[in-house]
Amino acid sequence: MSTFQENINSSTILNRKLIVELRYAPVAEFFDKKGVILEEMTPLIPNSFWSLGDMAIRISDAQTEDKARSSIAVEVNRFAFVSSKIDTLQRYVDDVAKMYSILTKTYQKIQIKRIGCRIQGSYKTRSRKFDDVVQGFKQSFPNNLFFDDFTLNDLRLEIRHDQGMYILGPVNVNDSFVNRNFTYDEKKEEVGIGIDTDNFLIDANDEDLNNLERIYDVIRASLSVEKTLIERFGSL
Repeated sequence: MSTFQENINSSTILNRKLIVELRYAPVAEFFDKKGVILEEMTPLIPNSFWSLGDMAIRISDAQTEDKARSSIAVEVNRFAFVSSKIDTLQRYVDDVAKMYSILTKTYQKIQIKRIGCRIQGSYKTRSRKFDDVVQGFKQSFPNNLFFDDFTLNDLRLEIRHDQGMYILGPVNVNDSFVNRNFTYDEKKEEVGIGIDTDNFLIDANDEDLNNLERIYDVIRASLSVEKTLIERFGSL
């Protein structure tokens, strides 16, 4: 198994969620092997709740989706592991590896088409005042982007590149970004910076993605973006 060190100081994290998603060619075996997958994956989320539908398996640590901190979804052409309860990055990545192993052992063949890793989070800034964070964020960009006739209340930056995207901006108390992405009771509503980064690999170049190391590569890419953005904007 690959080694993952913590990429940022945990004291800077207010809320954080990691999502690893695999999309693959539809696997007909899914309909016959749902029970096997459920039995193998359920222990990876202690005290879990599960549902077994015609088209999807859901395993979660809460009875309702809005209260869940960790969840697994397996469908005929998709797998996803979502967690906002991350003891260590190594533990999260090891769980991803175990889930991937279950899929590859259960199915005779799996052809991965896309690997994605998304990180959503809010993080502490030096200033605890939202207006100061907004002004500091503004000063990071050329003045000619803004109009003097309008008072700046909020700001979001969205960047898209050939292997993903990231969205960055100040977050306030009772912020829509936090409320939308962190719906559980324990979320922290504080002033800071919000980050949403999604990195992926696709098999457009006939590249073989059926390799755990490629999943690790995508996770590392998202962690690197997260770290860089916090280093650059966490001092606001």
